[in-house]
Amino acid sequence: MSTGEKVLVGLMMLALVYGVYTVFFSAPQEETASLNGSNKDMETLNIFISKIADKTNNGLSEAQVYALQKAQADWKQDPMMIIEPKLTQEEIAARQPLVLKNQILYTGFLQMGDKRLAILNGIEHEIGDRLEPDGLIVRNIFPNHVVVGSPDIKSKKLILPMEEIE
Repeated sequence: MSTGEKVLVGLMMLALVYGVYTVFFSAPQEETASLNGSNKDMETLNIFISKIADKTNNGLSEAQVYALQKAQADWKQDPMMIIEPKLTQEEIAARQPLVLKNQILYTGFLQMGDKRLAILNGIEHEIGDRLEPDGLIVRNIFPNHVVVGSPDIKSKKLILPMEEIE
């Protein structure tokens, strides 16, 4: 064995002897020390308990009685429940998804200068054109999709992706 290995083995043996000593020989001394001080701790605990008992025997203050009554009363409403405000018919209609009566296929895109055309169901449409079957309006035209929407509600939109037809 080399010198470094001998030093390492020696340190390991020293650590092992120290561990055995602390586990088996020094632990009982700590326990006896804590048992000697336990009478003082017990007296302090008894004094604390007697003070608490005296305070509860004297009665509760009005604020404490009120808090206890409120805590025991039935809840009128779940505090974690989210209550949504009543909505008008227009707001309810705006939240409903846009439903198509007939399928609309976006199959082509043409751009001539600033003018963009979308081919929907084989017919060319510009921005603002009304689609016959559903009464929808073409809102915007992009090369990969068309945005159509309801004429009466501005927020309802439907995005039609480009369909590749072979």
